Amino acid sequence: MELPVLISPQSVGFRASTGSPFDLEADGPTPDAAVDALRTLVVAQLQRGQVRTLTVTDHTAIIEAAQKVGESPLFDDWVQAVEEYRRQNNTVPDAGLLWEDWTA
Repeated sequence: MELPVLISPQSVGFRASTGSPFDLEADGPTPDAAVDALRTLVVAQLQRGQVRTLTVTDHTAIIEAAQKVGESPLFDDWVQAVEEYRRQNNTVPDAGLLWEDWTA
């Protein structure tokens, strides 16, 4: 198992931390020592429980949830703001898809 680890300098030493589902932190005098201490905490937590993945295969429920987003009175304003941001920043190439294409 590989986990992303954030290493932050502290006033004395370093802190290594994980995100969810572990949400753990460990300190050490060096980055490697902090990561080693964090590894010990992760192993201990795994010995007390399990990590599993969940696959959602009910695409109908996902589509229904997406359609409900479109029913919000703020949705049209949000879509306009996203389109304007994309026009200004060109962050997403125009794929030619509209919201209606996803909810049809």
